[in-house]
Amino acid sequence: MLKIFEKEEQVAEAIGEAMAAGLKEEAHPVFCLASGSTPQKSYKRFAVQTKDTDDIRKLRIVSLDEWVGIEKHSTGSCYQMLQRDLFTPAGIQSHQILFYDGMSPDLQQECEKIDAYIEQHPITFSLMGVGMNGHIGLNEPGTPVLDHSSVVDLSNETKTTAQKYFDEPAALTKGITLGLKQVIHSKKVIVAITGEHKADIVKEIFNHPEAKLPAQELLHHDHIDFYLDTEAAKHITQKVEG
Repeated sequence: MLKIFEKEEQVAEAIGEAMAAGLKEEAHPVFCLASGSTPQKSYKRFAVQTKDTDDIRKLRIVSLDEWVGIEKHSTGSCYQMLQRDLFTPAGIQSHQILFYDGMSPDLQQECEKIDAYIEQHPITFSLMGVGMNGHIGLNEPGTPVLDHSSVVDLSNETKTTAQKYFDEPAALTKGITLGLKQVIHSKKVIVAITGEHKADIVKEIFNHPEAKLPAQELLHHDHIDFYLDTEAAKHITQKVEG
């Protein structure tokens, strides 16, 4: 389903409520969550609703992606951004989190660690953002649609765009990420896209199926919803549902 909200704050409110519902309704909730600027307001709303509750203590977080060669507590790492925006505000403890280690000397072992966990503890809720080139996680355009984690080469666009997260220039070359099929196999997925700066890539995703972007793999699934604000959606020509 494609759902368009008037403002970014309304997107954040709806996602925060969906996260809280997904937490409460599941006996063993496992969330896979994107880092970055798009979901920050959603996480803030979720934290306000759930901090210090019995429900938040049953939550488990599994990693979506991480930069290779970046220490987890460094400013700009995917872990650090989620720690700042979600883990600390919501009171999520370290034993509730399983994350890729981008500094590991054995990245294949990191892939296998996350894959084995998901096999035993299926993801119940995923929140995805979309990169400026249509990537999901760190699955770049042209990346195979995999059912397992992998180490990927970053596109030049991602290397450049990601610099905004770091205090100083970061040498980014590779990432480690869930495969698109692992995301799709989540019980529930919301893809959030907000802001006028995303309008062109949104146009590609919804109006140009021949583009074959990673985000397009998440279209046309009953359990996956796209939540956009009007600025991001301004070039969409297809009929809006919901």
